[in-house]
Amino acid sequence: MHGVVKALVKPPLVVLTAGVAASLSACGSAASVEHATHSFGAPSRDISTVLQTTWQSYARTFITADGRVVDPHIGGNTTSEGQSYALLRAVWMDDRSTFDRVWTWTQMHLWQPEQRFAWLWNASGHVQDRSSATDADEDIALALLFAANRWHDSTYRSAALPVITGIWSEDVATVNGVPYLTAGNWAPQGDPAGPVLDPSYFAPYAYRIFAAADSSHDWAALVRSSYRVLTSCSQTALGGTPATGLPPDWCVLDRNAGTVRPYSARSGGDDYGYDAFRVMWRTALDAVWNDSPDALSYLGSQSFLRSEWQRRGALAAVYHHDGTPTTTYDDPTVYGGDIGAFIGDPGAAQGILTDKLLASLHEAGGVAYFGTADNYYEQNWVWFGLALGAGQLPDLAAG
Repeated sequence: MHGVVKALVKPPLVVLTAGVAASLSACGSAASVEHATHSFGAPSRDISTVLQTTWQSYARTFITADGRVVDPHIGGNTTSEGQSYALLRAVWMDDRSTFDRVWTWTQMHLWQPEQRFAWLWNASGHVQDRSSATDADEDIALALLFAANRWHDSTYRSAALPVITGIWSEDVATVNGVPYLTAGNWAPQGDPAGPVLDPSYFAPYAYRIFAAADSSHDWAALVRSSYRVLTSCSQTALGGTPATGLPPDWCVLDRNAGTVRPYSARSGGDDYGYDAFRVMWRTALDAVWNDSPDALSYLGSQSFLRSEWQRRGALAAVYHHDGTPTTTYDDPTVYGGDIGAFIGDPGAAQGILTDKLLASLHEAGGVAYFGTADNYYEQNWVWFGLALGAGQLPDLAAG
């Protein structure tokens, strides 16, 4: 463990909500829990310090003075995803000045007339791809609603409403009368067989919040369809490869058969990879915030990852759909999402927090960072995983 961890962090105690513990125990998937409390993880002042310190370093390193998030690994370009992560972290950290800078840049440069955000901005100063990435639009809308509540400013809510409407009109496809969230405005017609889906974009906790702001669309139906197709693509053999319960990075909803099939346009699309690991984090948020039976059931089904951890004390960065590792290494980035699958096993969750997430923390030259200093994706997902595991991600729309 690196020096900054020793200075700032005591080993966290990861605990469960009473509802989460009871539901997962009923599924036979949870470890014995005797002292459940009302948070996913025991809030730790020390972890709060790490979250604050790394956020401040991230903002100085990756966010320009005018609010653009720079990703060095793609030539200094900017994605709507990067803007959305910064907005969520800023509102959770109560950092309004950074939030406003990032939102102003995002609105000025990425917002499109069709009510969606362009997903890619070129470092040379223009939009490179006007298509949307649905997860970013969802996260931006959620961050704006959070900001409205946190800072008691209805202008953020007013800004969120067209984003929410745009998600439905641009990114939701209706198949046999049922709405499904697709991967972007290109995705409803993205494959000859049917809509293209990225399961890691499903955010049922956000749809519940959107429903309170937008009564003109059936967000509850989108919650139901998201869990239904998530379960299907996790349990269905894809491309002849047996399933072990892990969700794929990509899949296609067959509009005629109503079943899922591989998305052959993406190499490795069936893998549990650098998109799919986020499923566990997003599902865990719905479990923690809403005691969602669907979320609890899905997380309870994730015995493969828990067995891997118990057997090896590590998880591969990428697995094939049948559970065969495709890498010989693990990656703190991926643990940031994977930890969501361990809310029924406090001991294992604590091990991931301490031995994988916190152990990736470094401090050099006054900058606190995780893993590789210039890896934007790693900085975000280790932070999100730590915050989830330590109970530091409140539903700011509640109350």
